Amino acid sequence: MKRSDTILIVVGLGLFAFVASRIGWIALVHQLMKASLAIPVLVSVSFLRLVLQTHAWRIALREEGVAAAFRELLGIRLASQSMGYLSVLGPALSEPMKIKLLKGSWNASATATLADTGIYWFTSAIVGLAGCVAAAILLAGEQNARTLVGVALLFALLLTLLVRQKPLLQGLVTALGERAPGWLSKGAALEQKIRSFRTRHPLSVRAMLYLDLLCQVLLVAETAVVLFYAGLPIHLPTLLGIETATRVTKIVAGWLPARIGADEGGAAAAFAAFGLSPAAGVVLALTRRFRDLLWCVLGLSWFAWRSRKLTRDQVPDGALFPCKQS
Repeated sequence: MKRSDTILIVVGLGLFAFVASRIGWIALVHQLMKASLAIPVLVSVSFLRLVLQTHAWRIALREEGVAAAFRELLGIRLASQSMGYLSVLGPALSEPMKIKLLKGSWNASATATLADTGIYWFTSAIVGLAGCVAAAILLAGEQNARTLVGVALLFALLLTLLVRQKPLLQGLVTALGERAPGWLSKGAALEQKIRSFRTRHPLSVRAMLYLDLLCQVLLVAETAVVLFYAGLPIHLPTLLGIETATRVTKIVAGWLPARIGADEGGAAAAFAAFGLSPAAGVVLALTRRFRDLLWCVLGLSWFAWRSRKLTRDQVPDGALFPCKQS
């Protein structure tokens, strides 16, 4: 761990302590005790979402000719997400790691993996826009309106970039002409394959879209589970608004290792904005953190086991045993 990582972790822990002290440790512990029974349910819902995401990824890989067992894909997803969650790089590390751990053609694996990620982000942006609309209905005030417009524009920009059929990098390559570096030309060719994925495999994209939309429903259900066990009212507009605030927090604080402190502070602010107990928001973030850390333990354990297995398989027979004296 680098010194900068340690500093960021300390800053995150300080932010968490500040949020907890403002809410009150007694109220926080009380809410956490009430919602403790939600953890097994939350883990179960999250595991179902993990299975659906992996199945959608498997569909994309099959279309690009990459064969992989479902259990292996599940392990790769857990391992890559764990590394992205615990590092300051986030998706910049997890996505390439998924591609590298796959067997077969790198171009095919990258095309399928990034197409799957794009479809998932598309559904996430749709829910984000729906949350902005729900929040606009529930919250009044000029300041809230400006914030919601800014967030809505962010999700609208993401949707525009995802549905755009014409590659962005190709225009840059054309403008540079012969001065375009080789890596940029390769990136433009890969982007073209990713953006043409939906026209080449429309039925698979439709199936993946439905699976990812179901994953978004399960994410909203996680919030509903915590609200239920915390004894708070459950309303769909409120759930959508909280989920949107959670996604904005992930985007803004993605550079923090495990987003320590940021998740708790963002959730507390979102709950307070919708008239709910800020302590319940911190509890939601903590229960999800428990889930994420559990996936990290499983993912990194699988990665260690796989690395040891590959190392053992690469050792020639008899290499670990001394030669017999004649």
